[in-house]
Amino acid sequence: MEAIDELSEVREVMNTWLAAFETHDLDALMRVYHAECVYANAQSPLMQGVSEIRPWFATAFEMLDGSMMFQEEGHVITGEIAILYGKYCLKKSKGSAGTDDAGRVTLVMKKDPNGAWRIVFDMDNTPPDAAPADFNKSEI
Repeated sequence: MEAIDELSEVREVMNTWLAAFETHDLDALMRVYHAECVYANAQSPLMQGVSEIRPWFATAFEMLDGSMMFQEEGHVITGEIAILYGKYCLKKSKGSAGTDDAGRVTLVMKKDPNGAWRIVFDMDNTPPDAAPADFNKSEI
């Protein structure tokens, strides 16, 4: 398979993640994670496996009201491993409490036995050079 096809598939996993997050579809979200996944959220302890990640997202979905956006900053694909990294922004819905959140995310994907890309490592952080202002609606 050509590298461009692999990159398209990896980006489609990200798009599927975003769509599932947007609609709070927990089952669809969990399908993009590899069985051996690790989630390193900036605000939580390290979580391992879908059995630990699923309840975290279920709780988050009850509290979140907004849209998640992603700006790719780079990628690496080599063999059965792909890395996709960039900035994220959680734009709160009008009338929601709090402010928009932004940071960086790195997704490491691995092919499952059927050849589908799945997230095996998901890490986000909140550095000072990633801000909601970076997400200008005219650029999306």
